[in-house]
Amino acid sequence: MRRLTLTLLALTACADPDNSGPLLVEEPEDELPPGECYEPAGKLTIYALPPPVPLDWSSPNNLLRTVQASRTAGAELVEQRAVAMAHSIGHVNLELECGDYSIPLTGQTNVSGDDWQAVTDGAGLLLRDTDGALDHMPDIGDREETIADIAMREKSGKLTKISFVVNQKMCARLKDFVDEYTRREAYKHYNGAFRARRMEGAGCAIWGAGVIDVGGLLRRSLFTPEWARSQMIGSARIADFLGDGKYTYGGNLVARDADGTHLWPENVDVPAPAGTPVWIFSPVLDAWSGPEDLPFPIAGLTGAMKSRLPFTIYDPQMMAEWAERVWTEASASGSAMSLGVPWTATTSEAAHEVTYDASCVRPQKLAYEDDNDDLFLDSDAP
Repeated sequence: MRRLTLTLLALTACADPDNSGPLLVEEPEDELPPGECYEPAGKLTIYALPPPVPLDWSSPNNLLRTVQASRTAGAELVEQRAVAMAHSIGHVNLELECGDYSIPLTGQTNVSGDDWQAVTDGAGLLLRDTDGALDHMPDIGDREETIADIAMREKSGKLTKISFVVNQKMCARLKDFVDEYTRREAYKHYNGAFRARRMEGAGCAIWGAGVIDVGGLLRRSLFTPEWARSQMIGSARIADFLGDGKYTYGGNLVARDADGTHLWPENVDVPAPAGTPVWIFSPVLDAWSGPEDLPFPIAGLTGAMKSRLPFTIYDPQMMAEWAERVWTEASASGSAMSLGVPWTATTSEAAHEVTYDASCVRPQKLAYEDDNDDLFLDSDAP
């Protein structure tokens, strides 16, 4: 054991006098005496890979245009051997180094390659459930390419690392979550509307944020506004052309704006016309909503949700931009406070890395699927 009073950093990491620190939940059975922490046992690293060209989320059409530009730029980076994989919409990988509780370098990915190929479904492409895998999986994953990509990006500086020093109990919690996610085959569902800790499936950044969340390493109420994009998507922008006329409910169907928080009804699928396409680059996609939007055929919807779908998605670009800002501040002053905890800055070859010593944090005990519906609140909030 080590005393919190050994260093100011440890004191700051473990104390929470103003309720702004890491998410601490019920004490484990072997509660430590006041002022003591568990020994550090390992390191969790989140690799935030921004897209080659920053994506413009101001409208669906601008988003699609910048994805196209990013795809071209990504191919050029591969040719220059700055990266091994283009990742035109960005990506998030993670790795846990903790002895028997280690998690190999991996991440939630798709295997069909067509997640941004739809030309008829408008903003519905954000809701499509495509075949998925974890990067490290044999046969269906891309283990060797991922290892090569991270190594090349560290040399070229085309990624930012968000790292946590963790104790053994935290390692066990994180490893158990990944094992359960794998056992229940949640990885087969790659989808921007799904929530990882609910075993629905996930997108890459949703999965990375979910691992942090199930450990209670950071307060979700603090990291969601920094790492996630939130939109109210008008009904006229969503189609499921020649499909079954709906998109499966997902836990990320929530948004917060100046009018408050909007929560889509739990387990209610999203209606989407199957007979009428919404072509990409059509004028209706020059905005996320507008007068063309008609009420959804769902009883009980109120306010903006009568004709607009709330949607929030964690974004590799926002995660990397946040980490770079923290790195710059910590490099200048020795440490930086962000998301309620202290960070230090280092470099790994040409890549920037921010690290939080979270070895004092007790792992969250909340059942994986029992989190609060509102992504903008802590997962164990009532």
